[in-house]
Amino acid sequence: MDQLTSSGSIVLLQCASAAVLPSVLHYVTNDIVKFLNVTSCSTAFGTQVWVGSIAGLTMFRTLKRRTFGKVQSKLFPKYAILNTSCSLMALVTYLHLNNIGPTDGFSKICGKWEGLMLTYNLLSNVANSLYFIPATTNLMYQIHARESALGLEDEVGQTSPLKRSDKSTDEDKNILKKFNINHGISMLMSLVSMGTCGAYLYFIAKGMTF
Repeated sequence: MDQLTSSGSIVLLQCASAAVLPSVLHYVTNDIVKFLNVTSCSTAFGTQVWVGSIAGLTMFRTLKRRTFGKVQSKLFPKYAILNTSCSLMALVTYLHLNNIGPTDGFSKICGKWEGLMLTYNLLSNVANSLYFIPATTNLMYQIHARESALGLEDEVGQTSPLKRSDKSTDEDKNILKKFNINHGISMLMSLVSMGTCGAYLYFIAKGMTF
């Protein structure tokens, strides 16, 4: 619950910053706004590719599972905050560059593929920041506590031994099921975020001339 509260507070702070940002952008040249737009989206996309394809797999195959989980529990809230901040910056700068105000309808914001991609990108990151990552982390620590209490071995590159142990109870299986659901949805949100971010960068690249 503490993690959920903390994540909610950070998201609210990010939204408040995004509400102030449009008034600041009026004093900035369009070239700088374009730079902020592309940089924020590129930073998020690069982070997602690195964490999802390289860092995560390397740690999973190198560290003992509970150690891996503890590292991820510290890394992923920061990962989510960075992605949410970048997606907010990308969307706000996109709206500014296209003269779309906060009172304009959702249909106008998503009238182009670029706006639609950035909107889904933001929503997936907020969902992960606000709920799925904190919920998955809380369930993971419950699983770790049960494994330790039952004296189950902590191995490298393996799923929870609670799945295979005769000592596990129905409650243990229920926690594992909840963890798998939340972890799966969290991964799906990350894939949506990475996919929409990559698609937005593709649309930008299509319009580039050299």
